Amino acid sequence: MQYPWHALHGQALDVERELTADDERVYVIALSDGSLTHLPVWMTETAAAAPATVVTSPVVSVAGLITLRRLLDAVLDVSAAAPDAQGRR
Repeated sequence: MQYPWHALHGQALDVERELTADDERVYVIALSDGSLTHLPVWMTETAAAAPATVVTSPVVSVAGLITLRRLLDAVLDVSAAAPDAQGRR
């Protein structure tokens, strides 16, 4: 794992399969406890290890903001539909 800010950074991972979700390639990986999770392929590439650049005037792309919005909408939608510990929605 190349991405330095991920909890699995530096570890060798067992890839179960590769999928595409929302036009992004992801690996399904097996964790040490046997559970499965997914990981964006780009986090495993050498470029992900490049040091971050600090700038005085950050710029965010519209495409990046749209992707973030979709992610937040999906998380909030799942959270709203999921029952709490007492089975209530």
